Amino acid sequence: MRILTISASLALAFMSPAFATEPQVGRWAADPQSCRNPGETHASAPLTVMPMALRWVDEYCTIGKMYKAENALYIEGRCHKDGIMSRLPITLAMKGSHLAVTWNGEHVQEMQRCP
Repeated sequence: MRILTISASLALAFMSPAFATEPQVGRWAADPQSCRNPGETHASAPLTVMPMALRWVDEYCTIGKMYKAENALYIEGRCHKDGIMSRLPITLAMKGSHLAVTWNGEHVQEMQRCP
């Protein structure tokens, strides 16, 4: 049992820093003006991708499960909105210098990195 606990701890230690180096980490928006404004919808609000969480509009999501394939991160977001927690599928795919976001099955327009 102790070996299993140590192995799990080591796996988490090695997984967390790797995500921090992914190009998806940062602040993204549909256009430069949206970078400066809080926005009220997915189309107008910036998306903040952190090493272990995401924030968009009024949702805060921790990363449950995640895997990487090609230039995309496939995430199970454990999201909190209005006091309710739900699990959402989230895809963050790099397309050149832009980020294509799929949030709970809905493809959102490609975003650019905020300065």
